Amino acid sequence: MDEAALDGAPVLTVEGLTVQFGALKALDDVSFTVPAASIMGLIGPNGAGKSTFVDAISGFLPKHGGRVLLGDRDLAGLSPTRRARLGLRRTFQQDRVPPVLTVGAYVRFVARRRLATADIDEVLAFFGCPTARSRLSSVDVGTRRLVEVAANVAARPRLLILDEPAAGLSHEEHLALAARLRELPTRYGVALIIIEHDLDLVRSVCPTLTVLDFGRVLATGPQAEVLANPDVVKAYMGETELLT
Repeated sequence: MDEAALDGAPVLTVEGLTVQFGALKALDDVSFTVPAASIMGLIGPNGAGKSTFVDAISGFLPKHGGRVLLGDRDLAGLSPTRRARLGLRRTFQQDRVPPVLTVGAYVRFVARRRLATADIDEVLAFFGCPTARSRLSSVDVGTRRLVEVAANVAARPRLLILDEPAAGLSHEEHLALAARLRELPTRYGVALIIIEHDLDLVRSVCPTLTVLDFGRVLATGPQAEVLANPDVVKAYMGETELLT
């Protein structure tokens, strides 16, 4: 782990991030930081701007206001591929794992770095994935999500954004994933932003939270403090029982 991770320096700095579609502001002056080798949950009601946020900082929405820095590197004008090479990785809500590949071939393809067979076997075993020789066509959708996460971790990014990683998992798989996610910063030196509707997973994994609502930051800080915030409870309304 590098010195920045040890001293808690931000791996991600977001300053005044604004995305506008016509008259609609999907993101409005969003600002916060993510320390290196930390875990932050990004939550909010449907339509709060979470997906737009991920697309903007990962380079898929290059036209936005404000600044995004990875470490001290301003990401303005950089493509998604370039951002990934600098260490900012993301997963997707929709299954993007091509079934024609083996698990090992997919990990190598996503990681885009030299990987020994032992490195692939280690990360797959850590996430409870099928072996490298398994065909993705024989793997269920939930397990494919785990393979996607494992492949991105194998790339050794500085920051990994997980977009609903528990979708499609059984209860037992959900618990196992939560335990593994908690280990990632220490084991691999990666910071995580976890976007997840399952607040049980959020509570068990994320020490800090940022809540978006109508494109603005409603609250950010320690988990217990954020979930007790009256504005956060009000924003969730019918889902408030999940916050208690």
